[in-house]
Amino acid sequence: MERQTVWLDVSRCTGCGACVKVCPVGAMALVDGKASVDEETCIGCEACIGACPEGAIQPVLQGQLVPVPERSAPAVRQPSPLAETAGAAVVAAGVGLLAQAGRVLARAVERWLTRPSTGAGSPAARTSPTPESGGAVGRGRRVRRRRRGG
Repeated sequence: MERQTVWLDVSRCTGCGACVKVCPVGAMALVDGKASVDEETCIGCEACIGACPEGAIQPVLQGQLVPVPERSAPAVRQPSPLAETAGAAVVAAGVGLLAQAGRVLARAVERWLTRPSTGAGSPAARTSPTPESGGAVGRGRRVRRRRRGG
């Protein structure tokens, strides 16, 4: 397995050869006027990093992978027995209220349907008022009765 210890920025390298002179194992060389690193020969002493006047050689930081601890599954919240009982009681009370509301509504509809009608087609609406019945006769005007005598 190949292990990289230094990184060379070829765009910054001027080919001065300072890194080649300081490398104790000969891992640095000039190729086509630029520095080059032989990764198999490099021992990672990083002497070339300090010798480069342009800062073209940088260390490669190698870290150790640390496994992330396994997450446990989130706990499923279980309702308490009291909550289950209270829930059933609320449902039972709701059903009771609904039944009672249905009975009240049925009675109201029954009263509405069985009340005497006072509409235009009813017998009470077809009779016209007479003076004997105490009703007013005329075209919607109120009739006053005067007392005579004295």
